[in-house]
Amino acid sequence: MAPEREKTPTAPDPSRVRRRLLFLSPLPPPTGGIPTWTLGVLGSSLRSDTELQIVNTSPSQSDGVYGSSRLRWSRVQDALRILGSLLWQLLRFRPQVVHINTPYQWAMLRDGLAVWIASLFRAHTVLHFRGGDFPESVERAPRLVRWATRATLRRTDRLLALTRHTELFLRGVVGPDSVRYVPNFVKVADFGAPPERASRGNRAVEVLFVGWIIPAKGVQELVDVASRIPQAHFTLVGPAEHSFSESLRPSLAALGERVTLLDPRPREDILELYQRADIFVLPTWREGFPNVVLEAMASGLPVVATPVGAIPDAIRAGQEGLLIPPRDAQALEAALRQLVENATLRLALGKRARTRAEEVFDLEAVIAQLRAVYDELFESTSRSAAKAVSDHAGRSQ
Repeated sequence: MAPEREKTPTAPDPSRVRRRLLFLSPLPPPTGGIPTWTLGVLGSSLRSDTELQIVNTSPSQSDGVYGSSRLRWSRVQDALRILGSLLWQLLRFRPQVVHINTPYQWAMLRDGLAVWIASLFRAHTVLHFRGGDFPESVERAPRLVRWATRATLRRTDRLLALTRHTELFLRGVVGPDSVRYVPNFVKVADFGAPPERASRGNRAVEVLFVGWIIPAKGVQELVDVASRIPQAHFTLVGPAEHSFSESLRPSLAALGERVTLLDPRPREDILELYQRADIFVLPTWREGFPNVVLEAMASGLPVVATPVGAIPDAIRAGQEGLLIPPRDAQALEAALRQLVENATLRLALGKRARTRAEEVFDLEAVIAQLRAVYDELFESTSRSAAKAVSDHAGRSQ
């Protein structure tokens, strides 16, 4: 009887390698731009051919609302928990691509470590910068932090910028090949058809602000302006920094029913506020790519905002809204007064805003850009697998 022939181990077929994508990104609560982005991606068409998992980076406890980034012990504990969950997913899920949404500042310490850890497991890494002033944050950091940050950028396979400003900075550090500009998105279908705002009678014009109630969002200027435009009613909704909201109390008391300050609301309530509004305003001092601007556009609202971060990429001055300098209450008043007193202009800007949201910023249009980034990295994984097959075949001959 002939001896049984020794079986050659079978190498993996690269054509059958599953696409596995792991996100390090926050989920609600709290609500906000990045958690909303995360939910949108998880519910998108990416699921049709890609297995998705997530390490939730939301804080485990609320430390309140602050106008600046602070290193807190609870966040250190969260970072250790998140990095531990990343290790577990790298061992269990074996993702080919790890996408890290980073608000940078202090979080860059955690997210930089995540890049290096994922690289050790041969996962491709995507670092997605969720703000508009990343270049400035790097330049004002201590020398050692700047060196470590630049080393991490060079280690990362793809760097995603929300703003053209950040894109140019990243290209200057690592070159153009690994840098992509990808805007935020909005699921326009969630907002339905805009209401018929031209037939609302003689009631006050509704001006809506959605965001953190902190000085850096321009809230003080907005409250001051509200006192000088009696034809409008202002609604401000969002989480408040306690000391700042207390300082607003005298002004709000003097304005009476002309200004309504609301705590954070469920998403369905926010959608209703967009429907009831006539104008959206965001006089922020610094920004990344605010989802609330895209939501206002999807609602068919004209936008008054500042040209910071990626806002000018969404709102073209005089076409979808009006842009005014940050911290300029006089310019803010003039822009709001112009829209409050001119219904024809309001409706025209709002109509163009809705069209631009549908054509440029709708969920699946932006998902296609993300998919292109992932496809590059998955293809690289497939090439590596194919090379492994070829090498294995060569050794077995």
